[in-house]
Amino acid sequence: MYKIPLFDLNFGEDEVQAVVNTIRSNWISTGPKCEEFENLFASMLNVKYAITVTNCTCALHLACVVLGIKEGDEVICPSLTFAASVNCIRYINATPVFCDIKSYEHINMDADEIEKLITPKTKAIIVVHMAGFPADMDSIVAVAKKHNLHVIEDACHGPLSEYEGKKLGTIGDVGCFSFFSNKNISTG
Repeated sequence: MYKIPLFDLNFGEDEVQAVVNTIRSNWISTGPKCEEFENLFASMLNVKYAITVTNCTCALHLACVVLGIKEGDEVICPSLTFAASVNCIRYINATPVFCDIKSYEHINMDADEIEKLITPKTKAIIVVHMAGFPADMDSIVAVAKKHNLHVIEDACHGPLSEYEGKKLGTIGDVGCFSFFSNKNISTG
C-alpha cells in the first residue's frame, strides 16, 4: 500500500546532530538551547521578552493569571477556535463568552459583536488569528481600550505573520504561540 506523507520534513544530519547534542548536554527541557530560542524569537518579533513554556495552552493560562483574571470574571473568546482558547479561561474558573466570526470570508471575531457581549464582569478578550488570518486588531484593541479590557493574542497559526506592519502576537497585552509539529514553525 502506498503511504502519502503528511509532512515533508526533510530532516538532515544537522537536525540529527542538534538533537544528539541537546540530549548529551543533559538540558532537554530548559537551558542554553531554550534561552537561545527565546532570544531569537524575541528578536524576530521585535519584542523585549519571549518566554517558553510547555505549550500554548499553558501560555494562555499563564496570560490569564498574569493579567489578573479571576473566578467569576468573563473573557470573550471566539466560537471558532481550538479548545485551549476556552480551557485557559475555565482553568481559572472564569466564564468564557463566545463571540461569532465576522463572516464566511472573515473567520475571526467581529469587534462590533465583541462590544455587544461586554458586561461589567468582562475582563479580557482572547483573539485567535484563525488559520493565520489576522483578526481586525485595530477595531478589537479600540473596543478593549474603550472598556479597559486586556487583549490576549493566540497567534499559534501565524508566527511572524503581520497585521499592518506589526507581528501577530505583539499587538495585544500578551501574545501566545505554539511550536507543535503541525504549526508553521515547530521545535522540540
